[in-house]
Amino acid sequence: MEEKSRIIKKLNGDQSRPVLFHESFGGSENQLRLLLEHLPDESFKDINLILNSTDPTLLEENRINVLWMQHFVNQKEAQNLGSKKYVEKIDYIVFNSNWNFEKFYYQFKIPESKSLVIKNAVKKIEFQQKPKDKINLIYHTTPWRGLVHLIKIFKNLKLKNVELNVCSSTKIYGKKFDDTSSKDYQKLFDECKNTKNINYLGFVDNNKIIELLKKMHIYSYPSIWPETSCISAIESMAAGCEIVTTNLGALYETCAPFGNLVSFDRNFENLEKKYSKALLHSIENFWSKETQAKLKLQRETINSTYTWETRSIEWKNFFNEARNSRKS
Repeated sequence: MEEKSRIIKKLNGDQSRPVLFHESFGGSENQLRLLLEHLPDESFKDINLILNSTDPTLLEENRINVLWMQHFVNQKEAQNLGSKKYVEKIDYIVFNSNWNFEKFYYQFKIPESKSLVIKNAVKKIEFQQKPKDKINLIYHTTPWRGLVHLIKIFKNLKLKNVELNVCSSTKIYGKKFDDTSSKDYQKLFDECKNTKNINYLGFVDNNKIIELLKKMHIYSYPSIWPETSCISAIESMAAGCEIVTTNLGALYETCAPFGNLVSFDRNFENLEKKYSKALLHSIENFWSKETQAKLKLQRETINSTYTWETRSIEWKNFFNEARNSRKS
């Protein structure tokens, strides 16, 4: 485990990160942990794998520098990709979606020859029949990505026999982040706690999220955040949940053709109206033959194309090719 330990040690010591790796259980951090879990130690030989940071001090002359970029193009940690000097020292940049690659390509004119897309992955989720006594909605992502709009929409719809489960907290990024950010969203969390038929669950471990998703009917996510992939949507689709979200960022690439996608609108009042109609339609038609057939195909597709069994082969082949290219 020498190579994996080296990568973990470096990540834990990286002070350029806005969140501490060992404390954070966000999407990017969990993806890296799963990559380390599914690849043998020798796959990382000669590889300097850097997660979401363009800090030049993380580069290593004697190893193949691979930047795994899951951040959006305007985030602070990505800005050195605008430096020709930095890009010359990077051997490869791995993006998590074609949408994200295109944004970086047009913003920074990064070389296509150094760029590739390897999509995110999830563990296979065993399907369980959904309960029929009510419709369970779930929101399981960070609060700033659309929770304020979802609460407003849910309260205005006054739905019968429908519950909203909110798994959202700043604790997901560790104590350091939570200490400085939680106060900004406490009012929102309190509103969840005090609203009828909303179950505020706070921070929930990812393994427990997966178990919860098996009982959920709809992932209700009026996204106002430019997702570069959206692991929460992939997990929800794998568990057989209907996805009701916007087409902002890479959400169309990730969720189509299965998701119920609303055209994003920067006029949030218009967005809330459109999203309300889409959510109501998905609730009313969840048990229809057409929806059930779609969801069956959805979970079969996601559980075969977005698994780590598939993705680990892509990563293993990429690392092998990178080493072979250096030798030649």
